[in-house]
Amino acid sequence: MSKPEPTARTYAQRYCAHYGIPLERFTDHLLKRSLHAPLRWGWPVLAPFLKSHFAIDRQCVQIIGGFHSKRQLSEELIEFSYHPTNRNFWRRVAGQRISTHRVRRALRSLPE
Repeated sequence: MSKPEPTARTYAQRYCAHYGIPLERFTDHLLKRSLHAPLRWGWPVLAPFLKSHFAIDRQCVQIIGGFHSKRQLSEELIEFSYHPTNRNFWRRVAGQRISTHRVRRALRSLPE
């Protein structure tokens, strides 16, 4: 099994280079893009009031940013899906959390 090369760029580095944003904005940018609708549309207004509600989502995106491989990404998103925080009505039924499908899609098309 081959290990990622030390010079391989992380998802965060590739994402930020692709969108032309500073590395510090990776978490917020991907978090906003990967939320389920309609929260995604109202995020610019609601974000300051919902910071604690999305702490686990933010943590997941930060962790993913340091990964190099699809396997690591997949494992983290599966773990996120089963996190106890995601069991309440608003997150499980109403979908007011990040969409693992949208995260995968956003990162799948990044250039190496």
